Amino acid sequence: MKSFISIGLFLSFPILTIAQEYSYINSGTDGENHHPFYGLYDYSHNMYIFDKADFGNQEKEIFELTFELSSYGQDYVYHDLTIKMAHTSDSEFKSNARVDLSNINYSELTTCVSDYDLEINSDGYITIPFSTSFNYNGTSNLLIVVENHDGDWTMGFGAAKGEYTSDYKSWYKYTDYSYPTGSGTRQRYTPNIGLGYFTFNPLPIELLSFAGYSTNNNDVILEWSTASERNNAHFTIWRSSDGINWSAIHHESGAGNSNEYLEYSFKDFEIDNNSDLQTIYYKLSQTDYDGNSEVFDPISIELNTLSRKLIKTVNFQGEIVDKEAKGFIIEVWSDGHNIKKIRQ
Repeated sequence: MKSFISIGLFLSFPILTIAQEYSYINSGTDGENHHPFYGLYDYSHNMYIFDKADFGNQEKEIFELTFELSSYGQDYVYHDLTIKMAHTSDSEFKSNARVDLSNINYSELTTCVSDYDLEINSDGYITIPFSTSFNYNGTSNLLIVVENHDGDWTMGFGAAKGEYTSDYKSWYKYTDYSYPTGSGTRQRYTPNIGLGYFTFNPLPIELLSFAGYSTNNNDVILEWSTASERNNAHFTIWRSSDGINWSAIHHESGAGNSNEYLEYSFKDFEIDNNSDLQTIYYKLSQTDYDGNSEVFDPISIELNTLSRKLIKTVNFQGEIVDKEAKGFIIEVWSDGHNIKKIRQ
């Protein structure tokens, strides 16, 4: 059973560096009035696949989408637009892709905005802000679905600007009277789009806690936990008697990469109880595989007033040696601890 004499506690929530950015994909001058929504019909369903190379290999939170439009009449309005996004391993649409997304490999389908009324007043990029962001994983291709639930058509509709490619990157289906179903038309056309997003650069670990307590024998137990780890080679425990001068006393292997809750602990037997030391300090650092490190705030621990003394130092054969002897030695302490060391 643990005997809590004193506790030092450090709680940390994930620390993120956040940046808002915009990425534009394509700069074509070709126009297509089927995209990204077809005003000639009551309803239209459009889909696009963009390669991961267009976005880079970093995770992103996408919060808005913009299309480059032209030739729309003044104050032209689409009612009830829906935008969805998903990850996909497909690089183009199959010939049997359907409105219900069957025959498309996708995951994490997110409805980013629905029942959105879009008013178009001029040529250029028009922006649709999302009510729900899409968290792009940085490794998949991106599937974008545009659903036009307007239910009516109005003169003055225009076209999207874009470019033609060698792959079937777009898909569309349109109908009157009810929303389309079934298979549609794939096309070697991709519109010019822009994505607004936040990038997140998380620290190598999410440290949830770092705490310590002293036992009746005046040893110190240190415990810490993480919520996730990235490229984490090892932790280092540092000790100080004054909070200024620090010595590394222990290395603990990290999990490398983990998204699970993990707990660690270390027991410090080597506190000098012959001194009048009453408070001792510890801090934790983390080191990546590439050698970069991060140091967390220190904790202080009040020690028990019980003292222990070094009775003798012996070698592997049990023979008493000088306490500064080199090689393998065993320290025998008055509280019953036998501490094995190798001195260089």
